[in-house]
Amino acid sequence: MTVATPLPFLHTATDLSAAQATLPIVELDRDIVRRPYRRVRPLPQPQKQLSISAWRLYQAAKKAELTRSFDAPEIDHRAACFAAEHHTMFRWNGGELRLAPGATDEYESAAHGSRSRLIGEGMLLLTMQEYGYAFWDRFDVLVKRALRNQIVQHPDSVRRAQAIRNKLQKRKLDKRSDFVIENGKAETAIAEAKGSLVSPGTDSRIKPDLRDALKQLAATKPLISPQPTKTYAVGTYLREVDDPHDDTSLIAFVDPDDREDADLAVALPPDWVRRGNYAAWLLGMGFAEAANALRNGIAREGVGVSLPVKRVGGRDFVYVVTGAQLRPDRAHRFTRDMLHEWWHWPEFWFGPWRDFVQLTVLGLRVDALAAISRAIVVPQEQSLLTVEPTTVVDTGAFDGSVMPDGSMCGAITVESIREIELREFTL
Repeated sequence: MTVATPLPFLHTATDLSAAQATLPIVELDRDIVRRPYRRVRPLPQPQKQLSISAWRLYQAAKKAELTRSFDAPEIDHRAACFAAEHHTMFRWNGGELRLAPGATDEYESAAHGSRSRLIGEGMLLLTMQEYGYAFWDRFDVLVKRALRNQIVQHPDSVRRAQAIRNKLQKRKLDKRSDFVIENGKAETAIAEAKGSLVSPGTDSRIKPDLRDALKQLAATKPLISPQPTKTYAVGTYLREVDDPHDDTSLIAFVDPDDREDADLAVALPPDWVRRGNYAAWLLGMGFAEAANALRNGIAREGVGVSLPVKRVGGRDFVYVVTGAQLRPDRAHRFTRDMLHEWWHWPEFWFGPWRDFVQLTVLGLRVDALAAISRAIVVPQEQSLLTVEPTTVVDTGAFDGSVMPDGSMCGAITVESIREIELREFTL
């Protein structure tokens, strides 16, 4: 097990729980988007409103980052620091999600451009959850794993696998889609994330972006088998608070329902998307070896791990602590008390009655981790297909976020864990 990097919050968990906003979801006609001389404006009325909390957005961004092919320490640093570094770029007032004044200027550099893309990928995940998709994996990572598995399982198909690999390499990386997503019925779809942080007073590039996305989806869909039942092009366009433009911040998407003929395609095992989905989160929790075995379908004897249990919204979750710090709103009181009673210093940090310390946690629903454990030890059983995503996610009084796939992140205080129940898993 690797040690996860602490999450350096600059805001209290309560601040993030109180940060709420909405974004309208606008569906565009695919024929209008495809044809060069058709106009998308005026935009149609929103199909629905996406409710967003700061916790949900930051967890979605973390999930997007964890699916990349980085080494474990780099992944954890990039993803875990998102909330601390970028919370102030948004306006969270319960209404339409907007950017803070000057945010688009700050994010114009190439370094910050990757962050705006991460926001778009996180928004894609949240949007797809609205349409019933709970699991996902990055397309290129998924396909590479499937090709390796195909060669291992069927050595006689090496020549065919090489032909498929050559075909993939001919398609430029920017011409392939971002994600393969899956719902509770094990139906897959391909999704491409677009969007930008829009400079005040300018039109957003909704049509050009989504048109490019449709081309990528058309090129990607025939590359995997069974062929996905749906494709989605999703663009997120965020505007600053004082932007006078008629367009609001919004999510625009196109749902082209085409089917392409495929001659050479990568065969995806039925549980492959879910393996990638949960392996990424295991990696974020610090279980690198278990994540690698799960992702690649390799049988692993595993080791026994005892994890603490927390009840959230009527369901049991197990978690790991990824960091600890003084709560900013308790720092003055902590310093005052410690100076007066310095000989009790250890108790000020970890005394069971104290709420000075804020622990950041990542976790999984107990039934999901049990299926993950089984999938690692006996991969041929495909136990992940038994995991039922939750359609309504209730976090109750918990300061954090829970996704339909059972992944959880948030913050707890030492005071809230006086009695700790442990569960044993093989990972």
